[in-house]
Amino acid sequence: MNPPPHLLRPWLQPLTAIVVNYKSGGFALSCLRSLQAEWARCGGDPRDLEIILVDNASNDDSDRWLDTIEREGVRVLRSKINLGYAGAIEWGLGHSQQEGPVMFLNPDLFFLPGSLQSLLCHLASDPALGAVAPRTVVDEDAHLHLPPIALPTAWDECLGTLARAVPFLSRFLARRQSRLARDHWSAWRPQPADMLSGACVLVCAEMARGDEPLLDAAYPLYYEDADLCQRLAARAMHMDWVPAAIVVHHWSRSAGSGSAFEGQPRQFWSRSRQVYMERWSKAPMRWALSFAERLIAHLPAGLLDRTPRGIERLASHDAECERVELALPAEGDLFMELSMTPHFSLCAGIAVCGAELNESWSFPASAWDWLFPGTYFMRAVDSESGAVHATWTFTKVAPARSQALPSEPFEPAFRGGLTA
Repeated sequence: MNPPPHLLRPWLQPLTAIVVNYKSGGFALSCLRSLQAEWARCGGDPRDLEIILVDNASNDDSDRWLDTIEREGVRVLRSKINLGYAGAIEWGLGHSQQEGPVMFLNPDLFFLPGSLQSLLCHLASDPALGAVAPRTVVDEDAHLHLPPIALPTAWDECLGTLARAVPFLSRFLARRQSRLARDHWSAWRPQPADMLSGACVLVCAEMARGDEPLLDAAYPLYYEDADLCQRLAARAMHMDWVPAAIVVHHWSRSAGSGSAFEGQPRQFWSRSRQVYMERWSKAPMRWALSFAERLIAHLPAGLLDRTPRGIERLASHDAECERVELALPAEGDLFMELSMTPHFSLCAGIAVCGAELNESWSFPASAWDWLFPGTYFMRAVDSESGAVHATWTFTKVAPARSQALPSEPFEPAFRGGLTA
């Protein structure tokens, strides 16, 4: 008689995964199928993977996707109102029937092979670990890496606000962010972190199923992950980022980007930010941030967000098969940093190893497909020194890919163990 899987693999404990869906039904289906496939690859018992999807009052065609998800064995909870991300996670967790660790997820994720096992193994390796998170990339070929996110503080947000009018401060913050990002993208061993992105976090059972909420519903959207990280630190529980676990994050499929963000998502962000600052920042720093924001609000628009010189404009790219091509400006190992602003305050990155001067380089096709239409800024940065060799801007006109990554339906063997 063979021993149970959890005796052969002590890290393979019953897992609860909670996904919050808002107008992303096709992506949610793909996400859950990839999670199921990873659980099977780990050798997990189907009955030990509990998946709960909370639909946050989607008012689109999500029902057809939700019906398919239900038929494939996932418990679907339909809310008649938008509970916010944290509120939806808590509602879903209240329906859990297991006692193990909990993973909470955005719907626009896709687990690449080996990602789930890396997360589970690392969480089980240290009893002091409270939570772990994966490396996130924009595309299935893992070319375009998303940036690290720092734990928000009133001081840093005050500096960021003032930097809109002070060019040398803007350059300083961009250099600091670039250095952190290059270290982040280059790492392959687990790294201690003070902030984990709420898109995908695996939390130990002690924290997830304790007396206090896992995520605080006082945050309608955004900052709930920062609040969780603050509470983990207050309990002396460590957090690690696990770069060997690679998960595709399709980037703002629910909240949207650009003008799509300026409605309800922006309102939710503002309310959540206020809650977070009042809870985790001292009064003098809150006053400094408020003063900086009032000061910037009264400055002429021409003094704010000035575009640096020396940015080369590339042609617009309106055909689906057409993408950025250029001659590399330096040799060695580079990162191509990609930002929505010319100040590069937050960048995604593409590694270019062993570049040769004037070598032809093109934007990876799979990453290009996932980019939203809009104007982007890109620069070639030396991976070691951080020296900026050249900066470009380009406009993508073609729409972003709207179909989720293909995935196989759940195996029938999974269906019996996932519903109540």
